[in-house]
Amino acid sequence: MSGFLLRRQTRIVPALAVRRAIHQKIKIFTQISQRKLRVANQTCPTCVYRYLCYTAYPLELTNAYQMSFKTKSVSGALILLMLGLVATSCNTATGPASKADGLVVSTAASDVGLGTARVPLLIQKLDGTRFDDAAARLEVAYWPPGSPGSPFDSEGARVVSDLTWREWPVRGGAYTATMTFDAVGLWMVTVRAVDDDNLLPARTGILVKSKTEAPDIGDPAPLSTTKTIPANGNLRSITSAPEPDPDLYAISFDEAVGTGLPTVITFSTPAYCQSGTCGPQTEVLSKLDDAYKGRANFIHVEIFDNPEEMLATGDPSLGVEAGVIREWGFHTEPWTFVVDGSGIVVGRFEAFTTLIEIEESLVPVLEGAQ
Repeated sequence: MSGFLLRRQTRIVPALAVRRAIHQKIKIFTQISQRKLRVANQTCPTCVYRYLCYTAYPLELTNAYQMSFKTKSVSGALILLMLGLVATSCNTATGPASKADGLVVSTAASDVGLGTARVPLLIQKLDGTRFDDAAARLEVAYWPPGSPGSPFDSEGARVVSDLTWREWPVRGGAYTATMTFDAVGLWMVTVRAVDDDNLLPARTGILVKSKTEAPDIGDPAPLSTTKTIPANGNLRSITSAPEPDPDLYAISFDEAVGTGLPTVITFSTPAYCQSGTCGPQTEVLSKLDDAYKGRANFIHVEIFDNPEEMLATGDPSLGVEAGVIREWGFHTEPWTFVVDGSGIVVGRFEAFTTLIEIEESLVPVLEGAQ
């Protein structure tokens, strides 16, 4: 998969190719590391954790990390790399044990800036078993860069107060948390089970920038011209969705903002999504359109400019990223934005987001417009 991404994007968007290629390498290495941990923790849990957490990452990833400081074109690689470096959830043990058991946490937050942000958290146990729908059992805390002491100390921690389980149609689901960041740099995030001291806590990191690359809440949305139903009615030419909903391609985004109604816009590629959540995300958009038809606009934008060619040839490497994606500045998929009637972003969601969560941003705008 990483080879396909690199070939596909190098012709069009080199920076995006670098980000995704590095992300894929980190993902593979993380999977290998976790398998090693499960085997080796029976002999020396503490030693194994610390070795893998701090010394086992390949030199090429370290070099990419350093390069990302030097050039803006691969700044996004730093975000994905730092998430990958800590996404193995470097649990710590405080003494010999016959077998370590703990949590693993990673984030789906590649574009975070100063201020308040929604942070999706993927949490499971070290042995791979699920840890779903257990928000009441978990405490999530986070620390600013340079905080003194161990990241697992309670002093100075900012504790999340709204940890919420969000059930997904695929892969179980994820937790979401609202966090407020007031300093640029790498923030530490820890997760622990409050009812089980024998379950080792987990940690990961979030790189916070001075400003997000994609529009943040309160920013004006780019007045992009998005694809609508072509004259010949062939929706396959503008979306990879297997059963396209014509309502989602009835109006261009710039025209939608001009109506004065709120707009929900989703960027996804149902046939080629790496996470497998783009199709379900597009279906959520259709359900919202059915529920709020006439009160808001709902638009789907395909990540690729030539989905029909890709599907016809069966060759994903022919894919060309749509120019509108660069206008919005994100580097993962899917993304969903809720925009009010004046074109200001009021809801911002990276990765899959549920219908209920989108409604939490959309409904107040609708009620305010009445």
